[in-house]
Amino acid sequence: MTDKAYAYPPPMPPRRPTNSMAIVALVLGIAALFSCQLLGIGAIICGNRARAEIRVSGEDGDGMAVAGLVIGWVSLALVALSLLVAAAYFVFVGLFVVGSA
Repeated sequence: MTDKAYAYPPPMPPRRPTNSMAIVALVLGIAALFSCQLLGIGAIICGNRARAEIRVSGEDGDGMAVAGLVIGWVSLALVALSLLVAAAYFVFVGLFVVGSA
């Protein structure tokens, strides 16, 4: 027998680290959907910063950064939509109250 029969397989290459700012962007984006939608601003900022860091360093986490960006923009769109609906409601109620007097 040869020693090759008992040789160990080559070691796995080390994993690239995940960018921590991408994780923060994703967490802020998810939190923005379920609590204060203004956390979406933080998700957008962290997502952009994470994508810039990932391009330079080659770390993993680009998908998380993009997901944080998308969810952040969606939460801000929900804020804008709710403000628009609230303004329309108050205008309608104001016209209705003034018109009936």
